[in-house]
Amino acid sequence: MYQTPTGGLIPPKPPAAARQVAMGARHRFSGTIVTGEDEGRAIDVESHLEMQVAMVMLARRDVVHLETQVPCLWMDAQGLMQWHFFDFRLTLRDGSRVVLIVKPADKAQRPKFRETTARIAAQLTPDIADRVCVMTDRHLDPIELHNAELLHSCRTPDPEIDAAARRLVQGMGGGAVRIGTLARTLNVGGRGFRAIVRLLRCHDLELARHARIAHETFVKRSAA
Repeated sequence: MYQTPTGGLIPPKPPAAARQVAMGARHRFSGTIVTGEDEGRAIDVESHLEMQVAMVMLARRDVVHLETQVPCLWMDAQGLMQWHFFDFRLTLRDGSRVVLIVKPADKAQRPKFRETTARIAAQLTPDIADRVCVMTDRHLDPIELHNAELLHSCRTPDPEIDAAARRLVQGMGGGAVRIGTLARTLNVGGRGFRAIVRLLRCHDLELARHARIAHETFVKRSAA
């Protein structure tokens, strides 16, 4: 829910997926996350792993757009046409598109899944994507996942403090500084830390090294 400057509330835009996700199943995870700025758009996920993958992809600098439940028509081994829905489609900064199949690692190793995925990938057409990737829990870096979840949790703007944080960062120069140092300079408690996290989220800042985002973590201004 997005609160406007005048105090009104705007709900997120509904999911734009081609296939509706079954929500509220008793024996499996399902849920919704909100992406984008202002009111954003809701996207539905059918597993906790899908939610984690979505957050990681949204946090990556080279990913500019994410879609869910992308349809693809393919021919099975018996010559019958079937519909497959890719869990996600990513548009990358270089203009290329990648469709993702998200599966737990143990299921992704099964021969039938591997055979089916290979057949679907071989029939992929450029109007859908440039390539297919399978994402499993083993592909998730715990540090990247932690950071992606933190970036998502801090996404709500705090305009006055965000503007002060941006001015502070613009005067940093080329060196690395601890997040805690920047937050203390803002002198607004946790609001300052969250403002610095949002500068990481919009890529005005970047981590000086691969590490969990925390007060002691070093950041620097992003390269153009």
